[in-house]
Amino acid sequence: MKALFVKCHGKLTTDMLIGGLIDMGVPVEYVKMKLQEAELDFQFIEKNRPSDKIPARYFHVVDKANKPLLLRQGDLFRIWRHICDTAASEWEQIGWKVFSILTAGASDALDEIPANIVGLRRCNVREEDVVSLYCFLACLDYLGVESLFTVPFSLNPGEDEAGKTTYKILIRAKSSSGVPLSPGDIDPFAAAVLEGLSAEFIDMDGRFISEKTTYGAYNPDEITGDNTVALHLGYFNDKNSTIFSRQLKVFGVNVGES
Repeated sequence: MKALFVKCHGKLTTDMLIGGLIDMGVPVEYVKMKLQEAELDFQFIEKNRPSDKIPARYFHVVDKANKPLLLRQGDLFRIWRHICDTAASEWEQIGWKVFSILTAGASDALDEIPANIVGLRRCNVREEDVVSLYCFLACLDYLGVESLFTVPFSLNPGEDEAGKTTYKILIRAKSSSGVPLSPGDIDPFAAAVLEGLSAEFIDMDGRFISEKTTYGAYNPDEITGDNTVALHLGYFNDKNSTIFSRQLKVFGVNVGES
C-alpha cells in the first residue's frame, strides 16, 4: 500500500504539508489547474527554500481581504460544497469529517459553545484553510497515496484559544515519549486534517519502506528543524493489521470508520 507518513517537529499548517508534497513531485501547475477546475479565485505563494541542513519548500494560500467578522461551521460547509459540486464530489465526506472534528474541538476548548455556532476565527481558522484542504487532497491523489499515517508526538496543554483547540482535536496523536510539542505551534485546521485523515498514529518501523523524504517549511526565509514538517513517501506492508480492513482508500469515497 502506497503510504505517506507525517512527522511533526514543531510548527505545522496544512500549507506546510502541501509544500512538502510539491517537493515530493507534484507540479505547481497541477495545483493551479485544480484551483481553476474548482473555480476558486485564490492565489498562493510557493518557494523552494534550500538550506545547508534541510531543503524545504514553502507554500501558502494567500488570505483574501474584507472578510466577515464571523466564521462558523456552516461557512466552511458552503465553501466545501461549492468545491465538491464543481470539481471534487468524491472528497465531500472527507471534508465533512475534517470540519466536524475541527468544530467539535473548538467547541470543547472555547467554553463549550455549540459546534455549529462557535466562532472559528477565535482559533485562527480561515476560509483559505478549506482551499488548502482541497489542494492537499489533490496532491495526495496525484502521488497515488492510498493511506496517511502520522508519527505520534507528545503535546503540552494549550494556553491560548488556538492551542487549546489543537489539544482537544489531537486525540490519537498524543504520546508519552519525546519532547512535548506546543499545541500553539500546530494550526487547529492542520490538527483536524491529521486527526481526520490519518489511518493511524504509529511510528515508522520495518513495515514501512520509505522511498523519498521531503520537508514543508513554515517560514520562507528561515529553515530550521522546528519550522519544518517531514513527509515520508513509501510503502506500508502489514497483512495482519486491522488498518487494512478499516481504511483501504482514505482518499476515495470510502473514508473508513468515523
